[in-house]
Parts: sequence; C-alpha cells; structure tokens
Amino acid sequence: MKNCRLPFIFSLLILSISCQPDKTNEEPISERVTVGHITVPKGFVIEELYKPNEHDQGSWVSITKDDKGRLYTSDQYGNIYRVTLPGINNTNDKVAVEKLDLKIGLAQGLLWHKGDLYALVNSNENRDLMIKSGFYKITDSNGDDEFDNVRMLRSFNGEGEHGPHNVILSPDGQSLYLVLGNHTDIPEDLDSVVPKVWGEDNILPVIKDPSGHANDRKAPGGWVVKTDFEGKEWTLTTVGLRNTYDIAFNQDGELFGFDSDMEYDMGMPWYRPIRLCHFTDGADFGWRTGTGKFSAEYPDNLPGIANLGQGSPTGLLEARGLKFPSYYQKGLFVFDWSYGTMYYASLTPKGSSYSTEVTEFISGVPLPLTNGIAGDDGALYFLTGGRRLESSLYKVTYTGERSTEPVKFEPNEAGKKERNLRREIEVFQTKKASDKIDYLISYLDNEDRFIRFSARVALENQDYSLWKDKISESKSPLKSINLAISIARHGDDSDRKKALNTLLDISWTSLVESQKIDFIRAVDLLVIRMEEELSDTFKKRLKDTFLPSYLSSSDIMNREICKILSFLQVSEIIAPTIERMENDTITSNLKSIYLSGDISKRSEQYGKDVENMLKNMPNQQNIGYAKSLSFINDGWTNELRERYFKWYNRALKKSGGRMYSQFIKAIQGIALANVPEPDRQYFEALAGEALENSGSYMSNITQPKGPGQNWTVKSFVAAYNKNQVKVNFENGENMFKASLCASCHSVNGNGGNAGPELTQIGTRFSVSDIAEAIVDPSATISDRYRNTQYFLKGDRVVTGRLINETENEMEVSVNPFSPDLTTKFRKKDLEKQEESAHSPMPPALINRLNEQELSDLVAFLISGGDKNSKVYKK
Repeated sequence: MKNCRLPFIFSLLILSISCQPDKTNEEPISERVTVGHITVPKGFVIEELYKPNEHDQGSWVSITKDDKGRLYTSDQYGNIYRVTLPGINNTNDKVAVEKLDLKIGLAQGLLWHKGDLYALVNSNENRDLMIKSGFYKITDSNGDDEFDNVRMLRSFNGEGEHGPHNVILSPDGQSLYLVLGNHTDIPEDLDSVVPKVWGEDNILPVIKDPSGHANDRKAPGGWVVKTDFEGKEWTLTTVGLRNTYDIAFNQDGELFGFDSDMEYDMGMPWYRPIRLCHFTDGADFGWRTGTGKFSAEYPDNLPGIANLGQGSPTGLLEARGLKFPSYYQKGLFVFDWSYGTMYYASLTPKGSSYSTEVTEFISGVPLPLTNGIAGDDGALYFLTGGRRLESSLYKVTYTGERSTEPVKFEPNEAGKKERNLRREIEVFQTKKASDKIDYLISYLDNEDRFIRFSARVALENQDYSLWKDKISESKSPLKSINLAISIARHGDDSDRKKALNTLLDISWTSLVESQKIDFIRAVDLLVIRMEEELSDTFKKRLKDTFLPSYLSSSDIMNREICKILSFLQVSEIIAPTIERMENDTITSNLKSIYLSGDISKRSEQYGKDVENMLKNMPNQQNIGYAKSLSFINDGWTNELRERYFKWYNRALKKSGGRMYSQFIKAIQGIALANVPEPDRQYFEALAGEALENSGSYMSNITQPKGPGQNWTVKSFVAAYNKNQVKVNFENGENMFKASLCASCHSVNGNGGNAGPELTQIGTRFSVSDIAEAIVDPSATISDRYRNTQYFLKGDRVVTGRLINETENEMEVSVNPFSPDLTTKFRKKDLEKQEESAHSPMPPALINRLNEQELSDLVAFLISGGDKNSKVYKK
C-alpha cells in the first residue's frame, strides 16, 4: 500500500511545480533581435505601417485614440489626421488616412474623450492655418462622425520646442492635465496649489547661458496645469520643469513626467540629466536659467526618481492595455527622440513615491521617437518624426512564448499607506483649515521626503499668521528647518531674522548630512530673501558655523558651504580651496549621471559625445569651487591668484557640453573683475595656451577639388546613394572643415559650438533629412538657434541671439562663425523685435563639392566622426 501512494505524491509534486508563478514573466527580456534598423526584445515583432511623408502629410508628433479604435495624429507644422487601421472599420489591408477639414493643427498634444477631440496647439510661425498657441476643443455638432467645430478654450503665450506640449485624462475621468515647456508663460489668473512665491533663489549671482538660450526665462520654468472639459477652472499643480513633453498616470493614479536636460551644461556642477519625475501635487523641480538650477538635494525642490543620462525626452506611455508579458504591463514606456531609444520603466513603491528599474525596450538608427498609444488590439503603436524629419507609424506586438494574460490594474499594496497619507496632506494645499496647522507641522520631519515636501507646501497655503511663530515652539531640527524655508518665502525681514537665529541655535554637528544640506539651504533662502543687508553679527555666526566643517565633508556639502562662505566674503577659504582644486582631479565619482540609464550598453552609434567627455572629463566639483571663489573680492595674494588662474588653463583643455568653454571663460571674467586693473592682462593670459590649442582642429585643410554644383535635395540623395560604397573617412572629415561646417558645428568633440552638435545626427536623421537640413537650412530652425531681428530707431536692424540683458541695455551675438562678436544697444532705441525667418546657417556651403566629396562628408556625419563605423564597412 505504501508504494501505491507514490504516484499520488508524484502527481501532487507535479501540480505544485506547475502552479508556481513563472518568475521569468516578471523579468525584462534580455535577449534582443534586430529587424532592419530597429532592435527589439526577443519575441516582439515590429511593423512599419505608414509613412506620412510619402503622402505630403508632414511629420507626426502626437497621437490619441477614439472609442472605435481609430487614431488621431497631428503634423508638428500642419494638420490633424484620422487614421483607420486595417481590420478596424476598414475593409482594406492598408492604413487609411484622412485630414480633418478644419482650421486646426500644429498639435503637440491630442486627446479624444467621449466624442470630443482636445488639441494642445504649439504654434511658432505664420502658416496657412493661422492658428495661435492654445488649448482647443474639436466637436461633432450633428453626430455624423465628422468633426465640424473648433473652439479655443484658452490661449497660451508660448511656442516652439519649449511651448505647449501634451494633454491627458485624469484617472477618475473628471479632469484634464496639460504640460507646457519653460518658454510658455504662466497666466496670472490661474489658481495654484504651488505657492506663488517662487524666485530665482541662488545665493550667488547666476551666470546665464553664453549662447543666449533661455536667458530671458525666469522662475518657475515649465509647468503642469489641471482643468475641466470646458477650460473654465484652471489649477497649477507642478512647476520647475525644463521642457517636459509628455505626462502619464500609473496604476496608483500618480502622475509622472519625463524632463529634459540642458546638454550644453554637461561637465558642469549645475548639469542635470534627463530624468523621470514623480509629479506630486504642489511639486517644484527646481529648473532655473543658466547656472541657477537647483541641486536635486535641495529641500525646496524634488528630485527625479530615475536619471537616464542624455537625450531628448518626448513621449511617456502607461502600459495599460498592452498584450505584452506581465513585466511590460504595469510600468511606463519612455521615449527618447535624439538617441532613438524607447525605455521601459518598471515602478516599485518606495514610501509615498517610487524606485525604478529602467531597461532599453526599442532602439534604432535613425528612430526619432515622438509619441505612442496602446491600441484596442493590445499592440503598441508609436510615431517617429518631428522637426520635419521622415515620419512613420509603427506597430509592436508580442508573439513570443511568455504569457500575455492581462494583469489586474489595482493600486499597489506596497506604499499604499504612505501614498494615502500624502494625499490627505495634499488636500490642504487647496483647503484652508486653521485647526490643521499642528497636523501639517507634525509631518515636516517625516522620514519620507515627498511627505515632508507636501506638508510644507500645504502649510504655506494656509494663513501665514497662523504658523509664522511656530518655529519658536519646535523641538525638532528638521521641523525648524522646513519652517524656516517657509518663513523665508512668505515672511518679512523681522520674521526671517528670528528664523535665522533659531537655526543658528541648533547644534550643527548633531545633524546628519541630509539635514545639514537642508540647513544650509534654509539659511541660503533666508539670506537671499532678506531685503536688508545681513548684519555683521549674523555674518560672524554663519562663518563660525560653517568654516570648521569646510573641506572635511562630502562633495555636495563642501560645494554648498563654499557658496555661502564666498557670499559672506570669507577669504580664509581661498588658499585651501585652491589647494583642493590643484590636487583633487579624480572624476570617476562624477560619471554616474552620464552613465546611468544603460547608456554604457548602447551600440556604437550612441553616446559618442558623452564618451568623448568621459575620456577627458572636467572635475565639476572644482568648477563649482572656481565659480564661488570668483565672487570673493579681497584676501587674494599674487601667488594665490597665479595658482587660481592657472587652473583655468587646465580646465579649458577639458571636454564638456557645447557651452563648456564659454561658461569657464564667463567664470574667469567675473574673477578678473576683482583683479586690480594693471594685473588683469597678465592673469587673463594664463589661460591663453588652452584657447590657442582649441583652434588646432581647423589646421591643415585641403580645399575641395570640385567641380561643384547647385545641389538640390534630390541630387544630394542621388549622389550619396551612388557613391556610398566608396566613401572615405579622412576626406569626409576634411570636407567637414573645408565647407566651414566645423566653424559652427562639432562632431565627436571637434569643431565649433554656434550650431547644433552633430555627433548623433545618424541616430535620428535619414540621408534625405540631412540633405534638406543642409540645402535649405531655413526650412526648419530649432528654437535654440533661431535668430531674432531687433528693429532700432534710425532704420537700424540687428540680427542675432540675445546673450545678455540689463535694465537698460541688450547684448546680441551677431556672427555664428565668431560667437564672441557682439553688438550692444540701448533698450530705449528698440522699436520692435521678431523672430528671423532665416537660419544663421548659409544655404550654399556645399556647392563647391563634387559628388564624391559630398558623399564623403555625408558619411562622416552619419558615422558621428567614427572611422570604425559600419558606414565605412564595404
């Protein structure tokens, strides 16, 4: 009988094994396959369904879906189209596309909801549609399945690549959320859960971007706003973004955005990589112009939850509705336009926020991703295009062995308690409640940073008189610090002085590092916002608090202490700081923000500009020190100055973002202003060797042999197709210089910086795109490089880019080949200004080249300056 039980036991064992969850289904697929020019995880199939360019329908950047499964898309510079997919009310086996016959388009955001189509329009040129930037509702008045009415719900003062972007539906289906870039003004009449007391808030003067980019943009940067379906009530919910293009809610009803970096700033202490952010109500993410960006560690802004290195963020798609393996059903798909990469971000609750695992999902060269959507059939449909590039509609399905059973979209149990607490607190960001002041203060020292932040914002939205004196009752250092931040933002100088005294009574040495950073920032804000000059008593107390800890702490602590001691003109820090700058050249600990997000695993076409910088990386910590010391007026000896200015010589030989050397020279210029006039020329010359060496790339140029011709896009593409099998790297590099491309553009770290960096051009541009950009550069001009025409009294016109502005004067860079050549004029002489329709790039620079020389140049551009590129493999 005992042996008879064996089959039964064995059957139970088999049943037990078969009932175990398939752990592989909860893991990313590591094996990848390449189909054409696109790489996908094994088991996924990708199809190119439609090419708008072949039908003169422009370059598609936005997408939504109606209740019949039809798609709506918009050309960035043109019309909106209805797309009927095969098998969905479409008997043909091809995609059917029809243009909406309405004066509406240029929509970077589209949303279909209950029969209506919402469009967030981003308009920056005069076009046939003649439509202004704004939020529009498109309706079908008679129910014939044809939209026939367009109504503007609100106009926006913003346009271009940093203008109005996307619109999405809230999880409860009761409201809409819009995201707008940092060149879009926030209307003054909006309600706001973000206290409207934002400022530039930097303890030292901000150095603006030497290229002029965003120099006129002030706090608080890009923003998110909530509204109803008729656009009657508007509430600002999030600020401090650079240029978030898209937003999405996850299964917990939490909002996320994918914010862009400023790649010009790479290598600088204020550089912030592209990042996935958790947009809690009332959040500020700390974007400020130039060097003024807040550190992610500052308590008055929130950090990203995942850094992805470098790129150009576009679409963000919640995975709900996709018939994919379960691992790919609950997170977010993250689109990067410039590197042609779609990531998948798996979210894991961490307190009231999240941690993330980011893996590469799809990549291609070129593959300029714009946006996507989950189709009714469970496939992922996505678009490529933008900036008039060749555009396509793709479909991604899964046909592999893993299960695609839908997972339940229920809120995560993990973190539920913390999220609910934060949401309870967020209620009081819009609701006045005098009996909840102590309740809100009780969470100012919560261990969860997002809860602390939400509690402070809620407190600041209460009557100031009810909480301004609470700092004197606080026994918790962290509560006192957060109350001091709030008082700095809302109080008067009397209250700020009391708060500063309270902080300075705290035992600095008893604080942990994160609290010390918060402490320094609170002191900074109290001093920044104080209208009266800081007293000598306060200056001495601050010096006595911070000086003993200087250069014996972490990098961020040392950097922040250096800032405030420089502000206080504490000359004792000059000598030890210079010694640190001379001896601390280690940069390995600074590389993480450039190597995150799988950038180190990308193929040869990716990340070359970053890799070049990493080979010759500046020490951004030392740059921070140099910038702070540049504001110290006294306490310098000739020996210290000589050592300090020799540091610039070494710094200028390093590689960084495209404004790297200009920022270094700007810092040097501030320091030189503190040097006695007779000595300035000598100290300025100490960096001359580095500047002379920077021009060596343009030596030994061989001029084109020709004969040239007036190249058209058609003849350009035909020439390359004919000669691509025998292209030569060395001659292509020479043509890059001889055609003067290198005067304004750089490839692989070599060349000028007045125009776009071209190392990654092959990842997003086809040969036809490159031809159009070179033959007709004025057809599409990036906002970052667009000139402005300034019409002055006396029929004088100045054309160029604004690089500096004072109360009475404007300074404009007027020559892209010599960016340092500027013109100044008085504001009172300015009659009007308008964007120039002409690119700074001349249109005929390649007309001296023959077919082979042109082909060599194109191959050099596609290769990103890499002679081992597959472009040269016959």
